Amino acid sequence: MDETDLKILEFLRQDGRAAFSDIANEIGLATSTVAGRVQKLEEKGIITGFTTSVDYEKIGFELTAMIAIKAKAEQIVETADKIKSHTRVISFFEVTGETDMIVISRFLGRKDMNAFLKELQQTKGIQSTETNVILTAPKLEDNMELKQLIKENKKDLS
Repeated sequence: MDETDLKILEFLRQDGRAAFSDIANEIGLATSTVAGRVQKLEEKGIITGFTTSVDYEKIGFELTAMIAIKAKAEQIVETADKIKSHTRVISFFEVTGETDMIVISRFLGRKDMNAFLKELQQTKGIQSTETNVILTAPKLEDNMELKQLIKENKKDLS
């Protein structure tokens, strides 16, 4: 990975639908070179996909919740597999600290959330849950300055 790859990544993070020709014009490369580099970044697992950003509130999902889960020690792996495969779970993290897992889920309203929480609390292996309703989302975008962060941390790009 070099500075050219970083430029391509920055461009795609700003507009995942950007044409390779636009990227090529912007950074001074041939379109085929950009296409090849993007393909290599995908093969290396650096680019993991291209997604659409959805405003879920506009389609009726009024509540977003962060749910901390404490699992029984001997059942953490099985419990994690069961939870992260649930369609209501949009983000799943295994974490350190007082809890073992954090789940982010979206709901149509209180009744919908309550039904999911009751189902979750009855899942074998879950010891306890703590739910926080997210009131605002002032920052959700990925705007890390990769080039600058790598430079500051003296990481070699090769």
